[in-house]
Amino acid sequence: MVQAEMEGKTALVTGATGFIGGNLVPALLRKGYSVTCLVRGSSDTRMLQKLPVQLVAGNLDDPESIRKAAVGARVVFHIAGLTKAPNRQRFFLVNRTGTSRLLETLSEINPKPARFVHASSLAAAGPSDPNRPLVEEDDPNPVSWYGESKLAAEEAVLKYADVFPVTILRPPAVYGPGDRDIYLIFRMIQRGCLFTPGRTTRRFSLIHVHDLVDAFIKAGESKITSGEVFFVSRPEIHTWEEVGREIARELNIKYRRISFPEWLALAAGAAGNFYSLLSGKASALSMQKVRELLQPSWTCDPSKAQAVLDFNPAIELSNGIRNTIQWYRLQGWL
Repeated sequence: MVQAEMEGKTALVTGATGFIGGNLVPALLRKGYSVTCLVRGSSDTRMLQKLPVQLVAGNLDDPESIRKAAVGARVVFHIAGLTKAPNRQRFFLVNRTGTSRLLETLSEINPKPARFVHASSLAAAGPSDPNRPLVEEDDPNPVSWYGESKLAAEEAVLKYADVFPVTILRPPAVYGPGDRDIYLIFRMIQRGCLFTPGRTTRRFSLIHVHDLVDAFIKAGESKITSGEVFFVSRPEIHTWEEVGREIARELNIKYRRISFPEWLALAAGAAGNFYSLLSGKASALSMQKVRELLQPSWTCDPSKAQAVLDFNPAIELSNGIRNTIQWYRLQGWL
């Protein structure tokens, strides 16, 4: 602990019980960081309790818990955020307002962080032209409440660019150990079918969570100018057909791709919205999520991150799929 503080390798992580944060914390420990995690009282912290980290109970509504967690932290990795919510207000309350409260509290402590690294999303920038991946200079055009709230959070972060150094990372779809979203594709293929809406060939960028974690650490250790935004992704463009073939090859099974009308996806999204309206709970599939899924292209160009952060993702799709399947099998998910 003392040695880590002497070297300035102290970090605060929000969202440490989630998919990305849960992979970031062990990676920071392997690099010699002393890590503090701000965790909600309702979070499942069993995995974190097995690690040599400090847990501080609290949330982004509680400045006192933020101050306690941030003591001595030279780098803050803000990973916490909502990807599903019952309404637009809830997305903004957590993703924008929560981020603003965190930044405001950090600006009041002494010493201030040496770097604040914010986990945004390609959704904040919006879908891409099918013929050209997005670059950071493109005007954002989010198509969902989630994307709008993540863009608003980015704007909140940039307001503090003169208070302490801030960096924003925008990953695309993320897969790997711990993921539960793209995991559904693995499950479908294991059962012999890949269901896709319509016959459109959808193109997207992709990154393995271990590569993404590497990008976060590089951003946290970098001395780059405050306020930079980066897309962090593998350079290849993928399709669900390609991903499906890799999964099937690793599982050593055959599968069929079954296309269904897009109106069925829209109907399912409407049903999800109705469920959220009645229950007040987030639905796994909503009209917002369907709107994202039906876009023909979610691609981004990682050239800036490669040039400025020296970020070169190492995990190709075939190796990443193999690694992910091995983890799912160990957990009994496949």
